[in-house]
Amino acid sequence: MLHRLRHDFHLSIITLLGACAVFGISPFAVYRYAIGDLVAGLIDTAVVLFITAMVSYAWYSGNTARAGLVLSVFNTIGGFFAGSVLGDSGVFWLYVTFLSNFLLTRADIAAIINVLAIAATSLYGSAFSSVPHMVSFVVTSACVSLFAFIFAYRAEIHRRQFEKLATHDPLTGAGNRRTLNQELRIAVATARRTNIEHGLIMLDLDRFKQVNDEYGHDAGDRVLVDLTALIEQAIRDSDRLFRFGGEEFVLLLPGVDLLGLQKAAENLRRKIAAQLRSPGGPVTASLGIALLRPDETWEAWLQRADAALYRAKNGGRNRTIVDGIEPAAATTCGIS
Repeated sequence: MLHRLRHDFHLSIITLLGACAVFGISPFAVYRYAIGDLVAGLIDTAVVLFITAMVSYAWYSGNTARAGLVLSVFNTIGGFFAGSVLGDSGVFWLYVTFLSNFLLTRADIAAIINVLAIAATSLYGSAFSSVPHMVSFVVTSACVSLFAFIFAYRAEIHRRQFEKLATHDPLTGAGNRRTLNQELRIAVATARRTNIEHGLIMLDLDRFKQVNDEYGHDAGDRVLVDLTALIEQAIRDSDRLFRFGGEEFVLLLPGVDLLGLQKAAENLRRKIAAQLRSPGGPVTASLGIALLRPDETWEAWLQRADAALYRAKNGGRNRTIVDGIEPAAATTCGIS
């Protein structure tokens, strides 16, 4: 539970709202029951139960976007009626609602909800004691919403940037080692649940150290960037590319059999040999491939692809080796 709260900001905000509803509104409901105001007590109880239900939905479904949107609309409607019924004192609750909307849902949606709420509240004259009071509300609430929108928008940009830094290689933009491990776990679980085959291609550039040594690391980095672009143009949208380390990359291909995996790897090897260049000339790659076996762990699967790559490097480079097939046999299969 604590792990999810630490790593899911949206869920933590929804949970905090639920806690505020339970501990903030429940005492009012008890008080209203105690003084005999049954209708108000029932309304407070319904509000607490609804918010609690949406928090529970967010926890069990994981759909925090939907739960946040519903809570945002619900809280805004509640704030509108509070202002309409209680007058001046009730209007102040709308400011809290306007700010919380930008935490519960997307900034653009929150802005639309706030604009509609401001318009509805200002048009419903009984919420204000005078026209200047209404104008002050419109101006101040619009300023609050504008500042909150700017903050939420910039925060979302920064969140996406941090997320990309945490999951992608900064040089090539390919997924990093951490993301690879997560995706392999998901692939294994998906294969067991659906029986969809998955393949791995592990790729390593041949004699790449010479490029760095002779022409510098800037030239080597340029080759890696060009390699990434070449691979992304050659693969399907459903395939995933990761930088394993150095000049070594991993491709995850869902929905392929062994023959399809072989063809994809060999096509990629030929494209690299024909198109990838360094200051010293063409650059080639060695590839090892492995198809996921039933009940196999992702670690064992990755290790088999790595072992096939090792054999490709030792077998002369610029070739594709299938796990379990020796180089001589691989040539017979059309893999060289």
